Amino acid sequence: MIRVGSQQGVGGEYNLDPYFRQNIENAIKNDLKVGVYFYSYADSNTEAKKQANWVLEQVQNYKLTLPIAFDWECYNSFNQMQLSLFGLNEVAESFLEKIENAGYDGMLYGSKNYLNSIWKYHDYDVWLAHYTDETDYDSDYVMWQLCQDGRIDGINTAVDINVLYKNDK
Repeated sequence: MIRVGSQQGVGGEYNLDPYFRQNIENAIKNDLKVGVYFYSYADSNTEAKKQANWVLEQVQNYKLTLPIAFDWECYNSFNQMQLSLFGLNEVAESFLEKIENAGYDGMLYGSKNYLNSIWKYHDYDVWLAHYTDETDYDSDYVMWQLCQDGRIDGINTAVDINVLYKNDK
C-alpha cells in the first residue's frame, strides 16, 4: 500500500507524496500488488468527494491490484469539525463510494479501537491497524498492519508491516 498523498489539516491543500510516483512505478515494475491510501482530514461529504476525485486523478495512469484506502486519523480535530460519529462515517462512505463508482475497490483503514468504537456504518473491506503479535479484533478484515517498526532489506528506516489475507485480482 503506497501513500498517494495527504491533506494538510482541516480545509488544507492536498499534497502528493513526494515518493508516490517512484514507489508505484517501481512496485509495478517489480510485479508487486499495488494499492494506495490517502491521509484525509475531510470534514464533509463534499470534501471527501473532492479528495476521492483528486486521488483518482493521481492513479489514473497506473494499474492498481489492491484497493484505494481512506485513512482518517485526525481525532484531535474531531470537535473542531463539528461532526457526529454518524456524520464521520458518512464522510468515509462518500469517499469510498466515489472510488468504487470509478471502478476501483475501496477500503477503510483504521485502528482496532477506532474500528470498534467509531467506524460502524460501512460495508467496505477493512485494513486493520493493530500493533501486536496476535490481534483479537473480532470483525472481518482483509489486511492487517501489525507493526510500524519493521525492517526490510534495502530500506534504511522502519516500515509498516502488513499482511494481506484476501485479494481477488
